[in-house]
Amino acid sequence: MSISESEIRIAALEILAESPNGFMATADLIPALEEYFEPDGRDTEIIEGRADTYFSQKVRNLISHRESASGLTSTGYAIYDSRRRGLSITDAGRTFLRFGGD
Repeated sequence: MSISESEIRIAALEILAESPNGFMATADLIPALEEYFEPDGRDTEIIEGRADTYFSQKVRNLISHRESASGLTSTGYAIYDSRRRGLSITDAGRTFLRFGGD
């Protein structure tokens, strides 16, 4: 079964919450989420014409879609740091994790 971007957003917040200073570079977040989910099937396939898998593309979408209605920055759950190329969890993100929801 394919892992949804919604599931990835929540897991990313959990990983950010446990990382030093609540920050993780995108390049580090991809393998951390791969370890968390252990994707299989289509999620492990390489996208035609690309060098990444369907799963890693979903993780990259956390960054590229961060300002969409359900994005981590537009919801206030994380802040994107373009200089360090990664995400930091906010207090709102920690509250979301503590009290659940989607």
